[in-house]
Amino acid sequence: MEEEMNGQGINVQEQSGMAAAAPVQAEVAQAPAKKRIRVGFIFLSVVPVAILIMLQTVCQIPFIGLSVYDLIKDGTDINDAMAMTDKMMEVFTEKYAAITYILYAVIGLIIFSIWYYKGFVKKNPRVDLKQVIGIKSILACFGTVVGLYFAINAGFILAERFFPSVIEQYVQLIESSGITDNFLIQVVYAIALGPILEELCLRGVTFGLLEKSGIKPFFVILISGILFGVMHLNLVQGIYAAFLGFMLGYIRYKYRSLYFTVFTHILFNSIGTYGDELIADIGLKDSVKLILGGLALFVIVFVIVLINGDKKAFKSTDN
Repeated sequence: MEEEMNGQGINVQEQSGMAAAAPVQAEVAQAPAKKRIRVGFIFLSVVPVAILIMLQTVCQIPFIGLSVYDLIKDGTDINDAMAMTDKMMEVFTEKYAAITYILYAVIGLIIFSIWYYKGFVKKNPRVDLKQVIGIKSILACFGTVVGLYFAINAGFILAERFFPSVIEQYVQLIESSGITDNFLIQVVYAIALGPILEELCLRGVTFGLLEKSGIKPFFVILISGILFGVMHLNLVQGIYAAFLGFMLGYIRYKYRSLYFTVFTHILFNSIGTYGDELIADIGLKDSVKLILGGLALFVIVFVIVLINGDKKAFKSTDN
């Protein structure tokens, strides 16, 4: 009798243990599957940037050749390699830089428009601009531009004091590119075509490939921003371009649209092209610029908070 009771007790305990385990098993079954990281897409995200750099080089080669031909035709001494290079760059900047930049932008726009549409738009649900546009999203675009512009300006002042040779080399590089002296390059390429091309490449194709890899949004924004900096192929411009890339990546992620990033990028390049002249005319002292740079950091934080609190912005459980 006692043995029967003990046997029954054991059975009851086993049954109660099974009953207790059942909810745990149910919870495990209901837990979401962990996202698998597809490393191949991370490596593939570098390809669009590499293509953009290669395309720019390929577009320059024939016009550099024409510049050399012009010098030889004019009887320039080709034995002095250093002098020849300097004169060649002068001819290239004066005669061929504008057409080179525009040709590069047009070909790039064709390639990346097709790539972005076929790879990331055609088979995916589209985000209607009316769904995401609003006062907060527009303020975020303007706030990003103003905040970054004054923060970068302050950064340049500090860099000139601590790393004067680096800034001097950067200024010389920009002047030799022909962008600062050529109105056509400034307006058609730097302000219009260039930002659209770079957004299609970085916040379009590269960003899309990184999202397909399954990594967290933070790393998608981080990697695409760094690649945007690398694409500029010089240290100074690469650093501030990366910070711009981080903000553009955040805007792209939250509003799921290139419209805002293209608009912000165009606005930033416009102010970057003509804002320095305006500030020079006003005659702001370096101390004032540094104060404005400090205040600009608060503007950037405000923009991030503003976007994060926008009801029209994308909400995600990923951190």
